[in-house]
Amino acid sequence: MADHRAEQILAAVQAAVTGLATTGANVDRGRDAEIPEASTPALRVYMGGDDIGDPWAQALLDSELEVGVMAKVFDSATNVETLLNRIRKEVNVAIEADYTLGLSFVQIVNELGASKPLISEALAKPAATIDFYYRVRYRRSRGDPSA
Repeated sequence: MADHRAEQILAAVQAAVTGLATTGANVDRGRDAEIPEASTPALRVYMGGDDIGDPWAQALLDSELEVGVMAKVFDSATNVETLLNRIRKEVNVAIEADYTLGLSFVQIVNELGASKPLISEALAKPAATIDFYYRVRYRRSRGDPSA
């Protein structure tokens, strides 16, 4: 049996943002583990809420999954906010390149915006993170969330 459609969406987002010019292959899932400086700039793809539009629908449910992408950088020769905005552009272009993420059950992906950058200057080089948010509308079977 295939994974829950939410998991398939997260995997598609991770694939879409892997290999970008600035972050390269430094892409992982989840929010829990620290990202060492040597592995930055980096991205983390994580799951937010997953809301059902009409819980009284019969066989098929339309859901809206919030997907977050966190970017982390350490200042090198580039200002951290400038670097975060470069990454933000690359992530937006990659995710919005196909509004279905290449998945037949995805209806549309909408960009929701970004958080305020969090900048820590307590380190030798300033570190910064920012989160980008997307909402993915998709359809699934009531009886089998993977279908």
